[in-house]
Amino acid sequence: MAYKPIVILSVCIQIVNGITSADIIASHNYPVEIHTVVTRDGYILTAFRIPDSIFCEQSGAKPAVLFQHGMTASSDVFLVNGPRDGLVFMLADACFDVWLSNTRGNRYSRRHVSLDPSQEAFWRFSWHEIGTEDVAASVDYILATTNQSALHYVGHSQGCTTLVVLLSMRPEYNQSVKTAILLGPPVFMGHTRTLGQIVLRNLIMSMPDCEFMFHNRILNKIMNGICEPYVMRVYCSTFFMIVNGKFSDHLNTSAIPLIVATLPAGVSSRQPKHFIQLSDSGRFRLFDFGILRNLIYYRRLTPPDYPLHNVRPLTPVHIFYSDDDLSAAKEDVENFAAILPEAVMHRISAPSWHHMDFVHSMTVAEVINKPVIEIFRRFEQPTRPFPI
Repeated sequence: MAYKPIVILSVCIQIVNGITSADIIASHNYPVEIHTVVTRDGYILTAFRIPDSIFCEQSGAKPAVLFQHGMTASSDVFLVNGPRDGLVFMLADACFDVWLSNTRGNRYSRRHVSLDPSQEAFWRFSWHEIGTEDVAASVDYILATTNQSALHYVGHSQGCTTLVVLLSMRPEYNQSVKTAILLGPPVFMGHTRTLGQIVLRNLIMSMPDCEFMFHNRILNKIMNGICEPYVMRVYCSTFFMIVNGKFSDHLNTSAIPLIVATLPAGVSSRQPKHFIQLSDSGRFRLFDFGILRNLIYYRRLTPPDYPLHNVRPLTPVHIFYSDDDLSAAKEDVENFAAILPEAVMHRISAPSWHHMDFVHSMTVAEVINKPVIEIFRRFEQPTRPFPI
């Protein structure tokens, strides 16, 4: 089966020079489409689609899957492991229609119908708006494009938080989610202890709404070159793991050059600020603007909690978590699951399983990907066994 390397749909987009998600997908001989999604509040987002695979012999419509990345990442994060270990590629091979979204403010989604990234107003959002607006718009767009009534969802890190926000605040979207896979979900964060949070805390909390941890194509290209030689991957891996919380015995170090070439992707300062507020309060609640603005926005002194009792997708939420994840601590994840109406827990007890190992582990295909594919397959054809 022959494919054109890239099919561009909707309006054309300007992406910074350097490697992109489309480049990575096409380099592995998968078809790729680039779509444009516009939110209710005017942000223009870029989504990448893998509609097919040469290993899929099924014709006709395929079940859609939406991937949502973490805070400092982009759609790139799900691609750097390549087709052997990347869940997006494995799902395409298994005859699923794969979509990778990009949240407002990252390297692929820096446009707005009236605002410019140079304006402070562009950056007045946290992951609350990403959930209620970006994820909602992405779901609507995918379902309209594929003519389906619901989709499967895979979120990593903040990509879990945003789905929980959406289903809590706009519960009508529960009927649009067949299955929800949450990989390392930071919801309650009273036990979160990462080096990045400790070192950058005072800086972050004092910042106005602005771009933070922006993507610099020149610096990222330099880092890619530095980390490419095998002997340097040890040092790059060490730096990557320290920044993200803890050393890992599972990280796929061969992916490090591409990881540093694509991270960070760019965020609003309000996103990490909102996470720090969760850590301080021990609650899962809306952004704290301070007493005066809270009274204006919420008509109360403190922000309200998210109504987690509303989180009811078509099947119980599947939560993958580990004993040694410092970003989404075991105690906090289990507390979150206990409050949900229904949850299926997938505990990874392997020592030193890190927050980024959910996507970058050397064993991610066996530990995460195959179980996820089985969950999706059982939903699509519940009476038929599916060997993997």
